[in-house]
Parts: sequence; structure tokens; C-alpha cells
Amino acid sequence: MKLRRIGILFLCAGILSGCKDGMALEPEKKGGEGAVLAEASQPEPVSYEGDEVSRWRALLEENEISESFRTGLARFAFDSGSAVLRGQSGNGVYSPLSLYYALSILGTGASGETEAEILEALGVRDKAELASQCGKLYRRYVYSQEQEKAIAGENGIEAQESAVRLANSLWISEKHVLNPKYQELCSEEFYASSYYVDFTDPETGKQIGKWISDQTEGALAPTMEIPSDTVLAILNTLYFYGGWLDRFDEGLTKEEPFYLQDGQEITVPFMNRTDLPGSFFRGDGYTLSSLAANNGCEMLFLLPDEGVDPAGLLDNGEALQEIFAASRDQWETGEIVWKIPKFSFGSSFDLEEMLKALGMERMFDSFLAEFADLSETPLYVNQAIQETHIGIDEDGVEGAAYTMILMEESGLWMPEDTNRVEMILDRPFLFAVHDRVNDVWLFLGMCADPSLS
Repeated sequence: MKLRRIGILFLCAGILSGCKDGMALEPEKKGGEGAVLAEASQPEPVSYEGDEVSRWRALLEENEISESFRTGLARFAFDSGSAVLRGQSGNGVYSPLSLYYALSILGTGASGETEAEILEALGVRDKAELASQCGKLYRRYVYSQEQEKAIAGENGIEAQESAVRLANSLWISEKHVLNPKYQELCSEEFYASSYYVDFTDPETGKQIGKWISDQTEGALAPTMEIPSDTVLAILNTLYFYGGWLDRFDEGLTKEEPFYLQDGQEITVPFMNRTDLPGSFFRGDGYTLSSLAANNGCEMLFLLPDEGVDPAGLLDNGEALQEIFAASRDQWETGEIVWKIPKFSFGSSFDLEEMLKALGMERMFDSFLAEFADLSETPLYVNQAIQETHIGIDEDGVEGAAYTMILMEESGLWMPEDTNRVEMILDRPFLFAVHDRVNDVWLFLGMCADPSLS
């Protein structure tokens, strides 16, 4: 397997293409596309030279997310991750960041008790803070990768293959009108383009699927069937690629046994290497270590002790956060023997029950949902889904996700040796992809059978 990879130059060109100072609220039809498009604002392109480090630093500091927002993001990541993956008997991967952005777009249009439920779950005080902080994190990803590209260009070297790319969009029934202020906010802080479509036309589902595929480098290419009564679809995508700082030698990859939870044995390709020094943490019933990527991110691997079911570690969000986000001061240094199965798989989730369990109930109730800032027409959430993909090979890790929230009009149809540890992942294990620079959790998952795709 060779994972898809995206260069920094291509990434930034894709993010910044078609940049406008603002969003056209009265867009013109695009010939032949069957949709009307209002282009979102985009972060202004910058022309800093690679050696102007202080100017880049000032730009990134200007878009630093707050500690309270970072704390809320982490709490949501592990609470929702525990709820989504709890009881998972097979492979599963979930993106808390993708869902967070989709809910944030929804939440900025909510009011009353519906607003209060969403903000409480997302860990923010008000909608203005939510939109502002989401905008800052979006811009940090754009500018940090622009900086890497500029520095590489100044030094005459090839930019590293890495990407953390967010994209948002609103798909609006051509018979419906959104609050212009809400639509403008979505453009300016969430960088969401607006597409006016006919949800009774099957071609609309194809257009949405193509948009998702384009934003995720083809890692996700869903076939969408959108209910004809839909008046608004909120979409977020997240695409990630990180090359290992120290790649695996393909010559050391060997077919070896992997033991399933029920005791069956299968044979899959394992990547092998030894790190000295390396860092790891021995917990109660598990060992945790990580591999660094070239974009300030890392992939953490949690190997349960023999006889320990990794699914049991997913029962509680607070406990899961304590495991993955424990202070690095508690980690040990020593030799790490890595044996990691190559894998590539995806998941699909219906998120309604999980979101209700986290306290967001009113938005699904056609009589109680309040979205006055979004539209004058009473709306409620009819569906919330997510589809994900993750894969690793000798070169790095690729992840992709999309989250879609569909809305309808209300009332319509509804330790033995502290100096050495063996991370031999030959049995079901947990993993996470973590942006260490911004302390943001991108993906959480479990690999129960690496042979399944």
C-alpha cells in the first residue's frame, strides 16, 4: 500500500485558490454545475520571505487559540471519542475535530436553550468566542504550512510532504434563504462556501460527494443520498498527512502473526525498527508511545497488556483523556522496539444518539430546536453523520474525515525493565493523531484487525 501524499505547495494553492475579500451574498450561477456558489472569504495570502522569522512568528501568535478553547476542544475530543468508539468490537476511527467544526457552524446559528446545550458541549462561553477561536485555528493551519513552504523555497529545498487541511461548506435549498449575517459569519470565520441546490435532484448528492472527495484528496469519495426535504446541509472535511520524521525501512517489513481479540491468528505485514533513545509510558494495563510526523504532529499507540481488552479503555472520556494526554513528565526514556502492522480502513457513524448523550438534545427536536440566528424559518437537525479513513505505511500516516449535519423545516418528516519497552502491536490496540503544536486531537481510533479495509 502506498498512501496518498500532498505537497505543501499544492496544499496552500488549494486552500487559497479563488480568494476573495468577502463573500458574494447574491452569487451568479456557475454554468452547467446545477448549483449557485457563494465563495467564502479565505485567509489573505502573505508574501513574507522565508528568512523573516519574526513576521511569521507575529502572524502565528496573532492567531494563537486560547487556553480555555484548547481545554474545551480536548474535553470534547475525549468525551465524544469515548461515546463514539465505546463498545467497538472491530476497527474504528473517529475525528473529533471534524465534528467540532460542523457543530460550531451549527451552534453559531442557534439560540435559546439549544444554543446553551451546544456551547456547553463544545466548552465555550458564547458564540462570538466560538467563531473567533475556530477562525484562528483554521488560519494557524494555513499560515504555518505557508511558512514551511516559504522557508523551504528560500533554502532551495523541497517542501516536506505534510498537510492539515480543514474545509467547510453550506449546501442550501434553492427555495430557502439563510440569515445573511449568519452566512457572512460562516464565510469570514469558518471559511465556508455556500452552494444553492435542489435537494430533490439526485445530482445534488453527487455534487456533495465530489466536493468531499476533492477536499480529502480522494481518500473519501462517498455516494450521497440526501433526503428531499433537506433545507440545509452543513459540511466539514479534515485531511491529514504526516510523513514520519524517521521513516520505516521497507526492507524490514515482514509478514508476521497478529492475534485477534477472540484468539484467532492472522498474518499481516509489520513495519519494524528500534528507537534509541525513545519515550514511552507504562500505565495500569497498557504501554503508550508515539511516533513523530514532520508537521508538528504525532501518532500515539496504546498497546494493552496481554489479556486486556482495549475496548474497555474507551468506556470513560475523562479516563481516556488522562491516558492519551498525560503529562510527558511522566514518560520514561529508553529503547523502544517497534513492530507495527500496516493498516488502512475507514468508519461510518450516525452521531445522533451520541450527541444527545452529550447533552445536545433540543437541536434534534422539531418542536424545541431553536436556530433563530440561522434562519427565520424554524429548522431542526434531522441527521448528523461522519465518515473517516486512516492508513499508515513506511512513509507516514494519512487521515481523512467528513462530518455532515442535515437540517429540515420543523414539523416536516423526521514496569519490569524501565530502560526498554517493546511496542509489538500484534493484538488489538488504540491510537490517536495529535497536533502537538496546537494541542489539538485530530483522530482517535482502535485497530482490531489490520487486514480489514
